[in-house]
Amino acid sequence: MMNINDLTLKLVNKILENKDLLGATVEKLSSGQTVIDLTNGTWEAGRILGEICMGGLGSVNFNSCNVDGHFFPALDVCTSEPIISCMASQLAGWSVKLKKDVEKDGIVKKKVVFQSLGSGPARAKARGETLFDEISYTDASNCAVIVFETRTMPDEEVMAIVTEKCKVPAEKTYAVCAPTASLVGSIQVAARIVETGIHKLHEIHFPLDALMDGFGSVPIAPVAKDDFAAMGPPNDAMFALGQTFYTINVDKEKEVELFELLKKAPASTSSSYGKPFNVIFKEAEFDFYKIDPGLFAPALYTLNNIKTGKTMTVGRLDNNLLKQSFGL
Repeated sequence: MMNINDLTLKLVNKILENKDLLGATVEKLSSGQTVIDLTNGTWEAGRILGEICMGGLGSVNFNSCNVDGHFFPALDVCTSEPIISCMASQLAGWSVKLKKDVEKDGIVKKKVVFQSLGSGPARAKARGETLFDEISYTDASNCAVIVFETRTMPDEEVMAIVTEKCKVPAEKTYAVCAPTASLVGSIQVAARIVETGIHKLHEIHFPLDALMDGFGSVPIAPVAKDDFAAMGPPNDAMFALGQTFYTINVDKEKEVELFELLKKAPASTSSSYGKPFNVIFKEAEFDFYKIDPGLFAPALYTLNNIKTGKTMTVGRLDNNLLKQSFGL
């Protein structure tokens, strides 16, 4: 059985060994954990972070694309272990939160001092999410690597949560961090194209055990002026021009059912689709629960059943939506 934290540690060490070239700032905490800050990271740092998120079981490579006459960088992402790399590792499903007592006007209240969704192979060590009731994979690594999309670096108390939940030594616990509004942030979000597609399939009750391989391509969003503004463009890149290809291995009778189900997957099927995400979010009064969760999906899906040789594509590309989002 492959141990994805062990695999990922090789990528973490690559950053540590080349921190100056990759624009990484490294801090060894007094409690033993290591925090890597990629706020000023390079293109290559972002590419490596994408592979870290996938637990070392995916490949992330740079490409380019044309958005109605505008040239943009893009990513190609692939994995032959889609459930482990995407659902057990890359999905940002672990909410790590630290509260402290704060006194104001003589009243002591709990205040959140750190909160971030964690992704990466540490999730497979902690197994604290209900999703892992559906994923039989376990990781026997003696180390843990978590990824935080944050501008605030985790301190000793935050990292102690990761260490304790993962049941590994402090000195073998690592956090790799980058804010949304950064080059590395844009790259690592784009690298989630295959995972985003699988997550939507899971939401519409597509049987994940039918998936064998995944491939995706998506533009890399330009870096926004701040982290709030940066929420929209990377998502819109997936909704408008994100393309995915998956292989399955099912009998002909099951194929008909899955091909029909696939029609519900593309972002354009959502009732919230049609405007840039930041506009939708504002109209929803900044309440995620007012946005149709079905929006979070690639623009295009292609499904290839290797047992019958049949292939189906659903969805559509939308240059105009992305031009609005990117301000072109």
